[in-house]
Amino acid sequence: MRSALDCIPCFVAQALNVARLATPDEKVQERMLREVLRRASQVDLTQTPARFGAGIYRMLRELTGQSDPYAAIKQESNRLALAMLPAWRKRLQTADNPRHAAVQLAIAANVIDFGVKGDLTAPQIPAALEQSFAAPLQGSVDNLFAAAERAPDILFLADNAGELVFDRLLIETLPHDKITLVVKGGPAINDALRADAEAAGLDRLVPVTDTGTDGPGVVLESCSAEFRERFARARLVIAKGQANFESLDGCAQDVFFLFKVKCAVVARHIGRPIGSLVVHRNVPAENSEPAPPQEPAP
Repeated sequence: MRSALDCIPCFVAQALNVARLATPDEKVQERMLREVLRRASQVDLTQTPARFGAGIYRMLRELTGQSDPYAAIKQESNRLALAMLPAWRKRLQTADNPRHAAVQLAIAANVIDFGVKGDLTAPQIPAALEQSFAAPLQGSVDNLFAAAERAPDILFLADNAGELVFDRLLIETLPHDKITLVVKGGPAINDALRADAEAAGLDRLVPVTDTGTDGPGVVLESCSAEFRERFARARLVIAKGQANFESLDGCAQDVFFLFKVKCAVVARHIGRPIGSLVVHRNVPAENSEPAPPQEPAP
């Protein structure tokens, strides 16, 4: 997915959020913001938002000297999510359609995003999750599970720390003996790392690997050769989060994107309103199986 003019102020706003999180020194914050403004003025809008965003976050880490400005936020997000996990597990077990509820919760948890929503605080997560879970789910849950049953192997691309705790409930519902979980290879906003997968207990449920790189989304050219090879031979990919959609939409793999629509650019591109919880399938043109209609799930 290409960037748009609307992405430029979003890049700048996110940079300011990170600058204020990383350092209280306003001179350093100003230096960081001016450098981002310079880069944003020259951005190639044919590239994905994730590619440009990765460069910004690497630069900000270098200027502040902090390898992972979001480390404490991720730990607190994991702690809060794990505290909520038993109650949510019970809610799913008693739901009219546990599979549908597991998908809806996993996508609703995509609200735990400190990049797009820089003013979110960890204590706000429980209420934000409840509000997000109440949004309508659009797309076919049945098609997702049918594809998962048929596929001999599945790559599950994680998004954020904290969110990953709730992904565990979905992974448990899917044929998890086929699943390999993918986290980031280095810090990228509050995206999940291997330590976050371990905190969620997922390393005891499924194999865990990483992209071999940092940066939001999955920019394949920046990933390790090992991950690119693994991605290329995956028969099915389940990708969480809007950044994964932005970077992998139109790729040569069969991908189910599970994410919350968070901006007007993506809303226009996908034809769904902002705030929607979306199951969206990417089927390569050369795949003989037709893409299923994107109907609202029952």
